[in-house]
Amino acid sequence: MDFTPVETKVLNRVQKDFPVVPDPLRAMAGELAIPAEDFIAAVRDLKQRGIVRNISGIFNADRLGFVTTLVAFTVQEKDLDRAAAAINAHPGVSHNYQRDHRYNIWFTLAAESDSRLERTAEKLARQAGASDCIILRNEKLLKIGLMLSIGEEVQQGHGPAHGSDRGSSPAPRPLTEEEREAVRILQKDLPLEKDPFAVLIESHHSSIGMEGLMASFRRLKEDRILRRYAAVLRHREAGYSANAMTVWKPGGGSDFDRIARIFHDSHQISHLYLRTIHPGRWEYPLFAMIHARTDDDLDAIIKDLSARSGIDDYQVLRSLKEFKKERVVYYSPRFDEWERQAGL
Repeated sequence: MDFTPVETKVLNRVQKDFPVVPDPLRAMAGELAIPAEDFIAAVRDLKQRGIVRNISGIFNADRLGFVTTLVAFTVQEKDLDRAAAAINAHPGVSHNYQRDHRYNIWFTLAAESDSRLERTAEKLARQAGASDCIILRNEKLLKIGLMLSIGEEVQQGHGPAHGSDRGSSPAPRPLTEEEREAVRILQKDLPLEKDPFAVLIESHHSSIGMEGLMASFRRLKEDRILRRYAAVLRHREAGYSANAMTVWKPGGGSDFDRIARIFHDSHQISHLYLRTIHPGRWEYPLFAMIHARTDDDLDAIIKDLSARSGIDDYQVLRSLKEFKKERVVYYSPRFDEWERQAGL
């Protein structure tokens, strides 16, 4: 997809962390030497065209006290839509896809504890009529952040080159009431007008003031509770029509640090994890989400990663259908409501 020079600058900038100020849209316009009205108009147009999905805070779930995982079900083809609807009803499901594999439904799940996550996954498997279910926990985060390169600029995702093990992050600290209210506000889609945070505070009848919101915003970032505040694009509409979740099985004795660096440094990879293996059922621990402009580009990226890493045992799990893609609303009463209705 072709974008104007202004649109290209805007799209690359809004995917990066917003400044912590009451009017970040005007601040970013100033950075790019674009008149504020033109900057805001461009973002509004890009959103109306379906290229910008939303603008809000992107939180580290574990620092908020939530546990997240990837779950895969095997469901009969005729039951896929009904199963997807049952899964989508859970407020902790953010992404849900049909993929071309024996495990044909893949979704991310957030819950407020390990035990609740296990019970929820089991209940969803029964509701979906799944004949098989695997829970693929995030054993090590290597990279995260969907930032698509528009034009010639190369965007990079976030995450340490050697990763952070499950359970190695600092324990979540209790949030103050003001911080919890800031989380509630920062999860909302940013209005595209002057003083957008003031508009959010007023429209959601929030008790927090602007000074309190900005102070909490800064603390949440400093404590790595808020990963970044930015726009998320719809990748297909932004020109990345070939996307796949790839899974890799390094051979015995492989130099994993070297492999991790190769995958981490690929700017086409947005999410990179080591996940749980289930011997005899699932034995591919390395998960890499790859985004490319064309199928040929995607194939070339995968072949290059295989050649450079020395891993020839891998699978490409292409998305056949998107059932759900939205942010989890943390601290929502819908979690307790779902559990009550499910009898958990």
